[in-house]
Amino acid sequence: MRIALAMVLATSTAAYAQISSNPISVPEVVPIPDGLSQVTAIKVTDVAEEYKIAKKMKLRPMSQSLVTTGGYYDVLNCVDAAGKPRELWFDIGSFFPGSYQTK
Repeated sequence: MRIALAMVLATSTAAYAQISSNPISVPEVVPIPDGLSQVTAIKVTDVAEEYKIAKKMKLRPMSQSLVTTGGYYDVLNCVDAAGKPRELWFDIGSFFPGSYQTK
């Protein structure tokens, strides 16, 4: 009985050591491009596309700002149907003049 128990322990310990030496790969978390922040900015190919997206989201653009920290972004300051202010971030790095120089 002791020999059988020793064999089970030795086998299970070796199997555990083999499993635990292989790290579990965790999938990378990719943010959803919802336009709520710089991290989740929506990639666009031109400025007109920004306004089309805002319209589809039922937002009324009030002003537009350029942000060049950490990339090239347009920020539309909008209001929703209830009059609540909302920022909508767009990644314009694919077409903004000068953005190609940093790549």
